[in-house]
Amino acid sequence: MTPRTGCALFFFLCLGLVTKVDSFCPVNPRHGHWDEDTVKGRCILRCDGGYEPSGCHVIRYSHREGKWNHDFPSCQKEWPVSGKTLAAVGTGVAAVVATPVVLAGAGFTAAGVAAGSIAAMIQTPLTAVGSWFALSQSAGVVGTALATKGVVGASTSAITYATLGLLSDCEKE
Repeated sequence: MTPRTGCALFFFLCLGLVTKVDSFCPVNPRHGHWDEDTVKGRCILRCDGGYEPSGCHVIRYSHREGKWNHDFPSCQKEWPVSGKTLAAVGTGVAAVVATPVVLAGAGFTAAGVAAGSIAAMIQTPLTAVGSWFALSQSAGVVGTALATKGVVGASTSAITYATLGLLSDCEKE
C-alpha cells in the first residue's frame, strides 16, 4: 500500500466512522428513539408501543441560529384519549350549555323577542318560517331540541379539533 492510498483509506475510514458514530439527532430518550431524516434535515421521535411524544416529535436544528426549533420531547405513557380530543369534546359541551344563555342574551326569550335586543333589530316582517331567526326564537321559547344540541355540540367539537391541528407549530412528518 502506497502512502497515498493509505492516506485516502484513512480519511475514508474516518469519514465513515464519523457519519456512523456522530449522529445529528439528540440522544435517544427512554422508551423511544430518533430517526434521522438526512434528506429533509430533521429528526423524528419514534416512541415504543404504549408511549407517545410529550411535544413536537419532528424537530430541526438551525445551524445559523445554533439551536433546535423545539424543546426535545420525551416518550410518556399514552393516555386513552388525546388532549386535542378532550379539548374538542369540552368545547362541544360548553357550546351546548351556553346556547340558551347566548340566545337569551341576543333577545330570544321565553316571552318572545325582547324589545331593544339584537333579535329585535334584525327581525323583519319577512322573517320566514324555518329560517335561522325562527329556529332561534323557537329555541328561546321552548328550549333547544335534542337534535339541535347534538348539531351544536358536534359541529363545535369538529371545528375545535380541526383548529387545534392548524394552530399547532409542530411540523408534520
